Amino acid sequence: MKTIFIFLAFLMVDCSNSDDIISQETEKQTLETLRKEITDMADESTCSEQFTCDFVGFGSKPCGGFWGYLVYSNSIDVTEFLTKIETYNKLEKEYNIKHGIFSDCMVVTPPTDVICENGKCKAIYN
Repeated sequence: MKTIFIFLAFLMVDCSNSDDIISQETEKQTLETLRKEITDMADESTCSEQFTCDFVGFGSKPCGGFWGYLVYSNSIDVTEFLTKIETYNKLEKEYNIKHGIFSDCMVVTPPTDVICENGKCKAIYN
């Protein structure tokens, strides 16, 4: 009887871990989908005399700070773009906490400038 109880307890723990893994994978896929939407928007932006460049912090490192910076121009719907980034950064921070994700704690410095080169925004790092 003890053996059956231990076996059933093991199955219950194993199933709950399986649900956690599925949940984590679903959350990860949601983040990846949103990340692609954001990077596609940034890539689609163009610059010219009419459309100026800017940059924004992107991602949420477990130790704090951004994973990097995206350059973009105001040729896209900037409000939608920045809202998606804010949502992504928040969701990734929550994901990191919930699943105990870790990373290096190196600080990623922002660009010192952004320029328009051949119709695309480019980050400058000094």
